[in-house]
Amino acid sequence: MLNNTKRNSTLLLILLCTAASCSIFNGMEKKLRSIDNARTLRSFTSVADMNDAFFVLKENNYFDFYRQLFDSVKNSRYPGTYTTLGDTLYLHFFDKKGAEILGNKAVLRSDDIIFLK
Repeated sequence: MLNNTKRNSTLLLILLCTAASCSIFNGMEKKLRSIDNARTLRSFTSVADMNDAFFVLKENNYFDFYRQLFDSVKNSRYPGTYTTLGDTLYLHFFDKKGAEILGNKAVLRSDDIIFLK
């Protein structure tokens, strides 16, 4: 009897962990779908020897920062939201690694963007 209860508790714990992880994944999938469907406002490109970087401002205060290897598929993606104050963008990455790469502020100029750490 005790062994059966322990097994049921373990199964319940596994079920709850699975449900929680699916919920988090579905929330991020919805955000990514919203970003992908949002209209592009401005786009910036940095061409490097092997890995090109793209920063795209989208409607609804979304942005998408990603890198591509040789015009192929995206090999890293760091989307998020932004707020503005004058010509300064305050970047709120969904993944903190994006802020480690670009910083959490950017200044928009007429033809380019400058990222500040």
